[in-house]
Amino acid sequence: MSQGNYSREEIERGIARIYEVVLNTKNITARYIVIIALASLWVDAYDFAAFTFATAAFKNTFPWMSTWLFGLAVASVQLGATIGSIVGGWLTDRIGRRNMFILNMIFFTVMAAGAGLAPDPYTFTVFRTLLGFALGADTATGFAYIFEYLEKQQRLFWSNLWQLQWYIMYEVVILIFVLPFYFITHSLTNPWFWRIIMFGGAVFAFIILMLRARIPESVLWEAYRGRLATAKRILKRTYGIDLPDVPDVDVELRRPARGLRSAFKIFRRNKWKELVYCFNGNFEQAFEFYTFGFYMPYILLTMHLAGPLATIEASAIFYGVGVIAGVLTAYLTPRIGTKSQYVIGATISGISLFGLAFTFIYHWPLWLFVLFASTFYFGHVIGPASQGMTSINAAFGASERGTAAGWGYFWVKLAAVVGSFIAPTWLVVLGAPRMTEILGIYALATAILGLIIGFDARKYKPPEEEEVTVKPS
Repeated sequence: MSQGNYSREEIERGIARIYEVVLNTKNITARYIVIIALASLWVDAYDFAAFTFATAAFKNTFPWMSTWLFGLAVASVQLGATIGSIVGGWLTDRIGRRNMFILNMIFFTVMAAGAGLAPDPYTFTVFRTLLGFALGADTATGFAYIFEYLEKQQRLFWSNLWQLQWYIMYEVVILIFVLPFYFITHSLTNPWFWRIIMFGGAVFAFIILMLRARIPESVLWEAYRGRLATAKRILKRTYGIDLPDVPDVDVELRRPARGLRSAFKIFRRNKWKELVYCFNGNFEQAFEFYTFGFYMPYILLTMHLAGPLATIEASAIFYGVGVIAGVLTAYLTPRIGTKSQYVIGATISGISLFGLAFTFIYHWPLWLFVLFASTFYFGHVIGPASQGMTSINAAFGASERGTAAGWGYFWVKLAAVVGSFIAPTWLVVLGAPRMTEILGIYALATAILGLIIGFDARKYKPPEEEEVTVKPS
């Protein structure tokens, strides 16, 4: 495409100027954009939280299911997300953030409705796998978007709030779905329970789809490609900033994410520490969460540690602690940094898991279970659960951030697949005490690894500053 009357150097300077403005200008619409951009996490959290309480109802609907089929049906959404995160992250760099936002929510809405109508666990598993694909893809898109929409410090603060969305949604699910259903049916095993939850997810996703119709494309992604006129229009509309010194031209200067090999371009020797640090943190936090955290209500019910109402009350307490930790982690970021939170959080999680193991072994009272579960969630949220995805997005620029975010979330969802699939078998073969001991060891090992090779995203030079070949004079 023609560059008009502008030289390559002038266009590169214009790109650098747009980068400079976005990275150094606090965005007044940050809160609204983060909520909409990371809406997939609200949906994912809704689906996770609601189905946590509905696992017993799903098993009761199809009592002939084997343990392995039950585990596969539960894990299917995570299986789809592992594929969706990589493919969706790559497509985010290729076709744009906004296009993926719209496509993902359309796909999720249809698949959630299909899952709610499923006549058997096999059909349910297929729909849930496709639903998971949309979730994985959308999360990669969301993280890439907010890192390219916000100023350097804002991006760390707001991205570190992503765990807060999960725990708020747990409380919302308990208030709007679980408690009313329990008081109406006096049961958490009614076959209608999980179907209503699926239909609720479809409605929720459709509302998000309508809100996203007004979201603009990422300024940095447009600028990186050379579409300066488009980037300037978005800046004017969303920031109220006019840049007359930037060339008013749209050119195809770069075409990101072309070819299958580009999906693996982040795996470079000079990034190995960042990749190992972030990927292990993402895998560890999700593995402990989906192996144990997801099944906590199920464990309480099936091990007769608490009745249905007490299970709801206990869950509301430690999910509430997750809300507190979700707020706290964002405010800690500018003060102690991402690496410190990663290490401290993993350590607290490991110690708490050993406390839970002793609770099972010595049959300690329910209040101690709730105490250790609460500290587990606290450490989990401020630690690798928040810092892994924040750090991987801080380590890569606009040219490959979608791909990097996709790979980051891939490890979250791969751990979710493995954890949620093997947990029912582990509970039978190993028992809850041994399972929590193994998870505790892994959490402490992650803390040690983070201490050795981790990096503080506050001090990490924004990769965007090195993406253009010419800096503004």
